[in-house]
Amino acid sequence: MEPHNHTIAILRECKNKWERRCSITPTETKLCVAAGIKVIVQPSTNRCYTAKEFEAVGAVIQEDVSEASVIFGVKEVPIENLLANKTYFFFSHTIKAQDYNMPLLDKLLEKNIRMVDFECIREAKQPGKQPQRLVAFGRYAGIAGAFDFLRGCGEFLLQKKYQTPLVFLGSSYMYEDYEAMKEALARIHKNILNGGIPIEQTPMVFAVTGTGRVAQGAIEVLELLPHVKVAPSELREWLAVPENKSNNNQIVISQFTSQDLAEHKDPSREFSKADYYKNP
Repeated sequence: MEPHNHTIAILRECKNKWERRCSITPTETKLCVAAGIKVIVQPSTNRCYTAKEFEAVGAVIQEDVSEASVIFGVKEVPIENLLANKTYFFFSHTIKAQDYNMPLLDKLLEKNIRMVDFECIREAKQPGKQPQRLVAFGRYAGIAGAFDFLRGCGEFLLQKKYQTPLVFLGSSYMYEDYEAMKEALARIHKNILNGGIPIEQTPMVFAVTGTGRVAQGAIEVLELLPHVKVAPSELREWLAVPENKSNNNQIVISQFTSQDLAEHKDPSREFSKADYYKNP
């Protein structure tokens, strides 16, 4: 590996048109510069932060990042852009031996690159506790995911010749912030209250799996619409009631936990989450 030269670089993201994220913010860049670290920022016309914001805190905007010994990205770096003998930080999507990224892993090894995968960074081990990931999807991933899923439902139903209020939602990346997204959902809320869901598509049930940060973010979005919550164990019975089945003024939210999704091979054994995680 090359010796550390106190220069780091922030790459331009190029995997998807909507990938506007940045691995290091201007606020963090300011801290780096104050600590004597040179920060090179690769120009980007679609990054969520502007070049001026980085320049204002002392970063250098330039295309060439070869001077940096440590290079930061978010998504996979294109194979042809990898620089030999560097340290890279990004989500490589190789830890599960994903077929589509094995060529990337091969090239990392070939170029003698130290790969620090965000997916593998975990908190320090504590007795009796599984180390949690420090860089992972959280509440906002659930918010954006649920919002885009609602938009997708509107598109899907429109293709089936059903007009619904959901078709008026845009993709999450089209909104300035969460407040703007909530304003859009408020209009959908009003539409659903006025009988906006086609009778043929009721009851409209949204099942959310898990109880983590992503799941809670998803439920947070769904709760902005007229809704009723029904436990998975009660769902079949609830849906059998004619008035519930024909109610087109609300959606149904049902949150599934491990106990709702798995059962022990031995029917005489009660479900234990700890046992399930230990012996899946």
